[in-house]
Amino acid sequence: LEYLGQKIQDLVMAERLLMKHLDSPGLWLQERHRRILLNKFCGKYLREKYLQRYIIYSEQVQDAYEYNRKLRNPATTSVNQAIHGLSYAVYGKPDVRRLMFEV
Repeated sequence: LEYLGQKIQDLVMAERLLMKHLDSPGLWLQERHRRILLNKFCGKYLREKYLQRYIIYSEQVQDAYEYNRKLRNPATTSVNQAIHGLSYAVYGKPDVRRLMFEV
């Protein structure tokens, strides 16, 4: 699951980079994308977006999160789920499902 989260994060950051530098050469974009993903502030950038606020859980799932200490950390659960939801919004469900099954 962590590997899948990294791939989705990779796609979201690539989309951000492409929108910012649309006319840049491909080799430069590839190198810049690699530097961004290896940067220690990449996760911080995503956490600062507070994507976990946009996740709505049912009461049963919310109770499970409250009683399980591992699931309470928003940096590991909510942000990964928010990235997944964001990738649905950006790429559409068929493309994200294709990515999941190719990985």
